Amino acid sequence: MNPEHIYEFDLNGYVVIPRAIAAPHLQRLQTFWTEHLTSRLLHDVDFDWGEEWRALIDLDAVYSFLASVYRSKFRLDHMFCADERFVSSGGNLHHEADMFDEGIYYWVRNQRIHSGLMAVQYAVSDVTATENHFCCIPGSHRANFPVPDRFRDASNNTLLRHVFLNAGDALVFSEALVHGTYQVTNSRTRRSVFARYMNNHSYFRKPLAHHAIVSLPPTPNHAECDAPIFTSNAMTPRQRQLATEPAYARGHGPVRG
Repeated sequence: MNPEHIYEFDLNGYVVIPRAIAAPHLQRLQTFWTEHLTSRLLHDVDFDWGEEWRALIDLDAVYSFLASVYRSKFRLDHMFCADERFVSSGGNLHHEADMFDEGIYYWVRNQRIHSGLMAVQYAVSDVTATENHFCCIPGSHRANFPVPDRFRDASNNTLLRHVFLNAGDALVFSEALVHGTYQVTNSRTRRSVFARYMNNHSYFRKPLAHHAIVSLPPTPNHAECDAPIFTSNAMTPRQRQLATEPAYARGHGPVRG
């Protein structure tokens, strides 16, 4: 863990880790992208594409930083590729501090970071002022007031900071940071991989393979160690939502009734 990186991250809500991807690894990613990933806007990463893609799960420089923030209790939630056509939130800045109900938050107590969803942008190509690029309001992950509407606009925003990357760099940021994509007219080619991590006790996106819960965890050290399997047919809608809905943050509505 680099104390300078932790300080920058706490201060600004993001940190750039230079040359996180080694040159040979980066070249393999670039070649694969050119040969297979140029036809569509966005691709969810398939780890069967090869070792160079699986390696992005836990690159050493990024892994050690995330492990420090999460105290080694975290998981990969989702990962996707994005090119110059990808623009988040329609070009407006999104998110803010203390979105606890959505799994997005950042706070510090007794010099320990407590973070919800965090993101890593791996630059597969250079991301300069001539490409659509990441922008944010530094320090907004710790703000105590709602974001005024005028500061949601990425244009003519006096608080905005543009973040540029060299190919191979990793940008790590808190999703509680007010951030988005700065659109450049006639943007040149941009190739990036976005990976988002979450506490290991929770999901951000609802996993595709999740099914309704049919058995609650058994009580530890209990004589009847096998948890009973139940059906939800006779449950009310509220009971079904409370007892059978799997855990995830994005799109998980409140209990009704």
